[in-house]
Amino acid sequence: MSVVEIALTAKQLADAYSQMSKEERRSFLRSVFDQPAHQQAALELLIEAQAALKRKFPPSKQRLLDRLLSKNSEGKLRSSEQKQLERLMAEYGEGLIEKARAKYTLKLAQQATDLDS
Repeated sequence: MSVVEIALTAKQLADAYSQMSKEERRSFLRSVFDQPAHQQAALELLIEAQAALKRKFPPSKQRLLDRLLSKNSEGKLRSSEQKQLERLMAEYGEGLIEKARAKYTLKLAQQATDLDS
């Protein structure tokens, strides 16, 4: 018998998981978490997700962002400040995306816990 290996992204796996029945989810989680390596990876993922939710945009950067946004709305932003604003907005947006992923990960973990109850 040959073994077929399937590689899925985290989103693909989450999408597939959300479409499974309650019994399929139980079976899936048992098969995944019966492996010690998977248990450790899951624990690390949950720890990282919790840490991501605690991260805050540094107050100094938030003040600078607020000042640049204010100047921008007044039409008084220089080109160097515009570039700085774009960098800060990108960094802020990346943080929001990271937090959204973390919330999604923790929600899936909670659903998995609920299935065991």
